[in-house]
Amino acid sequence: MPLGSRTIPLHHWLCAYRTTTAQYIRPSTVVTFATSSERPSPNLPMPLLSAERSNGNLEDIQEEELYRYTRNRWIYNESIQLSRRYLKFDLQQLLNVAVAAMSNEGARYCTRVLKCREGLNNKAYLLTMDNGSEVFAKLPNPIAGPAYYTTASEVATRKFLRDAMNIPTPRIIAWSADRNNPVGAEYILEEKAPGKPLGSLWYQWPMKFKLELISQIVEIERQLASVKFVKSGCIYFRDDIREDMCSDNAIVTSVPLDPSVLERFKLGPLVSSGLWRGERAGMDMNRGPYNEPLEFVNAMATNEIRFIKTHARPRMNYHRSSTEPELPEEVLDLLDKYLQLAPAMVPPMGTDDTHSPTLWHPDLHLDNVFVDPETKQITRIIDWQSAAVMPFFYQSGVARMFQHPGIVSGGWALSELPEDYDSLDQSEKAKVDSDRKSEACHKYYEAETKSKNPRHWAALQLDRADVRKEPSRLVVNVWEDRDVSFLRRALLSIVEQWGDLCPESDICPVSFDEQELASHAAEEESMSDVREILRLFQENWGLPLNGMVDPAEFDRIRAAVAELRTSFLEDADDEAQRELFAKLWPYQDANI
Repeated sequence: MPLGSRTIPLHHWLCAYRTTTAQYIRPSTVVTFATSSERPSPNLPMPLLSAERSNGNLEDIQEEELYRYTRNRWIYNESIQLSRRYLKFDLQQLLNVAVAAMSNEGARYCTRVLKCREGLNNKAYLLTMDNGSEVFAKLPNPIAGPAYYTTASEVATRKFLRDAMNIPTPRIIAWSADRNNPVGAEYILEEKAPGKPLGSLWYQWPMKFKLELISQIVEIERQLASVKFVKSGCIYFRDDIREDMCSDNAIVTSVPLDPSVLERFKLGPLVSSGLWRGERAGMDMNRGPYNEPLEFVNAMATNEIRFIKTHARPRMNYHRSSTEPELPEEVLDLLDKYLQLAPAMVPPMGTDDTHSPTLWHPDLHLDNVFVDPETKQITRIIDWQSAAVMPFFYQSGVARMFQHPGIVSGGWALSELPEDYDSLDQSEKAKVDSDRKSEACHKYYEAETKSKNPRHWAALQLDRADVRKEPSRLVVNVWEDRDVSFLRRALLSIVEQWGDLCPESDICPVSFDEQELASHAAEEESMSDVREILRLFQENWGLPLNGMVDPAEFDRIRAAVAELRTSFLEDADDEAQRELFAKLWPYQDANI
């Protein structure tokens, strides 16, 4: 079927539906520490097992639920998603480790295991001892990242933050990055973070407290930005990675830090899960450390080239053609264009150093910050898993916890109130007021950053930063994630803006011929209709692309999706088009 004609019924269908709708313990010590296989005395009570639900209530559970992911469900590919988050381990051995770690405080046995509300990448438990002391246990799910390196790097990074930079992270009590330990899984035992998660307080606070908190975050980011590294990579303890993975990668910084602390650490490979997914884990890929930003940008593409040459096979991409397969050679050609355009993906050096590698929090949101409810002071910053030392321009940005979801007006003034504000009902006024407060927090964060953290401000002001960074983010797993069209679009943006991105280079080294552009435009048209379907579900049911939903809403949303799918297929003109529409429907089981 011609690409140009097949999307018209999709458009008609969408139009119709728009109107309906204690101390640090070295790894070797930990393993020895955890080898006791003695079971608790039969006279000791078994700990109470419970779980925190989404509404904050606690419920008693069976042991098996400790290992399963239960916070969300998926309307498609659910068995795959759940298997990636299933983690079986020896509960009693984990408790043995925790009791031994807390024995100096008088703990003899564990009385309660509380399964905390889990994130997508880790299991989290609060262990309560017979003397009332508490230990927080974190165990990475299989999807979290590469075995061993994910935990080894997180522990070392957090020790570096505490000991070298005085950043308030939870104290680690015991840990093991070797899943062959008696627990049968990697784990980190740490102090329970004092205070409360900021997310439980933020929306009740007056603006005064919010602004004071923003200033504290900017100060912590200033501390992070003040330490510039010579190379990029993840931080490890010197003895925890092979010499061939960290040779000559001792940590060197621009500001003097305690040499006795620095000598304990080295830079090693990145632990980003995309660089280790599936067959990649056993492949020889360049995961760092990197000497220059351009080396990192190039490595992201050369890694993908190596994977595609080894594992990719022709496949159908029904957004392009219903008869002709998408070939690995076509993507390899696109990756060759990427490498030619790579110099444009690194911004020019300015007076403020936006290039030097810098350690940065990977996802600073409200629940990753703990505060004292009385003093309103930050007590701990948590969740440094996968944190990396990277070129500053690559990972800088407005902290997610302060990002305004709508349009941020230019300048420092807030957006004007709507002309009909006085005539709005109370709920509409509340929405306008809430949006203005959110925008005020965003702008105050930027103002504080400009005043107190000029290096970060300079990175935020880089011209066309997203255009430069987008290709190196999309290229990782571009074949497996079926992001080829998105990568092509990002490279087209660089070609179109080459003169502004690389003013010292007269001619762009890459061009796309008319056939490539026409094929890309047709694919974009088909994908835009599917994106409109996705937007429809997002607006009406809050359904994300991956189909993840609250368990309480699962049956209702799945039924609604099935109903609209039936309507979507019935709108086809003939059986051939119906088969095509069935293949284009976004929410269906597939290999991921």
